[in-house]
Amino acid sequence: MSHQPNGHLLIPEGSPDTPASYYYDEGDISPLVPEEIVHKLREIDRTGGITSRIVDGIAQEVRERREMIGGIDHLWIMLQNVTDFNPVCTLVSTMRGHVTVEMMAEQVRKKAEKFPRYRQRLEGTGRLLHGATFVDDPDFDVLNHIHVRRLPEPAGKEELDAVVGEFVGEPWDLSRPLWDMILVENYHDDYGAVCAVVARGHHTLADGQGFVISQLYMTSYYDDLRQMMDGAATKLRNAKRGLLLPSEYNPALKPLDPYASNHSAAPFVHLFLELLFWLTLLFSTIISFFWGTYQSLRLVVFVLFTFWRIEMVVDEPPDGAPRSALREFSSSRVFSLREVKLCQQAFSGPRPGFAVAGVPKNKRKNARSEVGHVTVNDVMCSVMADVLAQEIAAKPEPRSPWGRMKRAVNSVLQSPIPFFIPISIRAPGDWSMQNISTGSNVYLYPSRTLTPDISIREIHAHIHRCRYELSLLKHSIWPKFFFYVLQLTGQAPALFPLSWFPKNMEDSLVVRFMRRWVVKPFTDACLQSFTAILTNVPGPAKKHITMAGVEIGKWKGTPPQGGAGTLGIGILSYAGGISIAVSADLVPASQGVARRICEKFERRFELYVARAKQVLNHQQ
Repeated sequence: MSHQPNGHLLIPEGSPDTPASYYYDEGDISPLVPEEIVHKLREIDRTGGITSRIVDGIAQEVRERREMIGGIDHLWIMLQNVTDFNPVCTLVSTMRGHVTVEMMAEQVRKKAEKFPRYRQRLEGTGRLLHGATFVDDPDFDVLNHIHVRRLPEPAGKEELDAVVGEFVGEPWDLSRPLWDMILVENYHDDYGAVCAVVARGHHTLADGQGFVISQLYMTSYYDDLRQMMDGAATKLRNAKRGLLLPSEYNPALKPLDPYASNHSAAPFVHLFLELLFWLTLLFSTIISFFWGTYQSLRLVVFVLFTFWRIEMVVDEPPDGAPRSALREFSSSRVFSLREVKLCQQAFSGPRPGFAVAGVPKNKRKNARSEVGHVTVNDVMCSVMADVLAQEIAAKPEPRSPWGRMKRAVNSVLQSPIPFFIPISIRAPGDWSMQNISTGSNVYLYPSRTLTPDISIREIHAHIHRCRYELSLLKHSIWPKFFFYVLQLTGQAPALFPLSWFPKNMEDSLVVRFMRRWVVKPFTDACLQSFTAILTNVPGPAKKHITMAGVEIGKWKGTPPQGGAGTLGIGILSYAGGISIAVSADLVPASQGVARRICEKFERRFELYVARAKQVLNHQQ
C-alpha cells in the first residue's frame, strides 16, 4: 500500500468517498442520483413552474437537513449562550526538538483536508426550526489560528501551566473555525523538551475522542490508529455475521474452531454464531434496561439530596462577583502503567490478593480475577475521590451564609463526591468530527480514612464501592437513549427549551426575565450538580510518537469544566505511562488548586501502590 511523504496512508480507490458511478461500466443500469430525480420531476412539470419551485425547495431543505450539526453539537452553543460555560477541550504536547510555525501549519493543512471542520465556521446559529451547519470559511488562513508564545524564565512547568490556563479561558469567536494552537518556543523540562504545542478545540467541533483522533492524525501514530480503528470495525462487522472464529466469541467455544473452516460444517457454525451474537446482544440490552433503570432512580435520589449542598473544590468568588473568566492548569508526574496494574492485581476480587493467590511471582504478568476485576478507571477514580475530599476538607470556613450552611449539613450527612463521566458511543472505525458521546453523574464516596494510615482492607473496600457505581453507569442504557433524543434537537433547536430565550432577544422583557430568573439558574444548577468532569483521554499507550518528525515527550489534556467552581480532569495514558491534568477557575482565595490536586494525587496514588506491593509480596 502506498504512503504519502509524511507516512500517512493514501486513501485507496473504492473508498467511501468514491462516487457511485465508479462502480458501473458503460451500458450498466445505474441508480438515479438526487440531481437526476430533480431533473426528471422538472420535465414532468407542465404547470408553469410551480412543481419546479416545490421540488427545488424540497431538494434544498433535504440538503440543508443532511448538513446540520447534531443536537449534542448544538447543545454546547446553547449552554454558552445561556451561561458562562466554556466548552473547551485542551491537549498539551511537550516536544523533544524544535518545532516551527511553518511545520505546524503544514501539518494542520493536511489535517484540514481529512477533517474539513478545521477550515469551516458555523452558520445559522440561533434559528429555531433549522439547526446550524458548518460551511467553508472564505477567509480561512491556518496562520490565523497558530500563535507563538515565549515564557518568562525559568520557562519550566509552572510558567507553561500559567500560559495554558490563560489559553483555556480565552473566549470563543463563533464567526471563525473553532480551534486554536499556540507554540511555546522556549519551554524546557528535565525530560528533554525544548518547546511545547498546545491545542484547544470548541466542543461543537468534536467530542473529546474526535478531537484526540484529529490531533493524532498529525503524528506518526496515524497509521497504527487507522489500522486499529478499521480493524475493530471489520471485526464487529464479521461478528454480526458469524464470521469470526468461535473462540473469538468465547474461549469456551474453542473446540468448534476447526469446524468453522470445514466446508460442510462451516455454514451451520456461522449461523449458530450469528444467532449467538444477536441473542447475546438482545439479552445484554434487556439487562442494561433493568440495571440502567435502577441506576437512573438512584441518580435522581442522589441529585435531589445533594445538588443543594455540594461543596466545590474551588473557593467561592468574592461576594456578588461573577464567575472568573480566568483559568488555571496543572498536571501530575507520569506514573508507569505497571504501577496501575499492581493495584489491579492486588485489589481485584472479593479480597485483597485474590487475583494472584496461588500464582508464582514469575507467572503473574497476565494474572487477573474473573470475579470483581478492577479496571484502570476504577483505580484512578477511587484515588481522585479521596483527593478531592482531602482538598475540600482543607478549605477555610466559607464566607457566605449559604456556604456555612452547606458545610454544617455536610458535617452531619455523608457526602459523596459527584463526578460527571462522559461515555463514548462512537462506533469502531468512525472518524467523524462530531459529538458521539453521552454521560451521566456518578457519586463516589471517599475513603473513610483520608490519611496515610489507611489500611489495605479499607482501600480494597473503597475501590470496589467505586467500581460498583462506575459499573452501573457503564451498563446503563438510558444515557445512550437520551443521546439519541437530544440529537433530534439539532434538526429543530426549538425542541430544546434553552433555545427559546436567546441572548440576542434580551430587549424583550419576558426573555430578559426568563433568562435571569428561570433559564440561567436552572442551567447553572445542572452544571454545578457535580464537582468535576472526569474523563479518560486514550492515547498511544505503548510508545512515544512524533509530530512533524519531532518526538512528543509528554502528552496531557483536559475536558471542559462545568459550572462555576467545577473542575475539568483528564486521565491520560501515553508511552507506557499515565498521568492526570486539571483545569479550574482562577479564584484568588483558592489559587493553586489545580497544582495542589495534582500533588495530592501523586501522594495518594503512591500510597495505593505501596499498599498493593505489600499485598502482592505477602502472596506466595
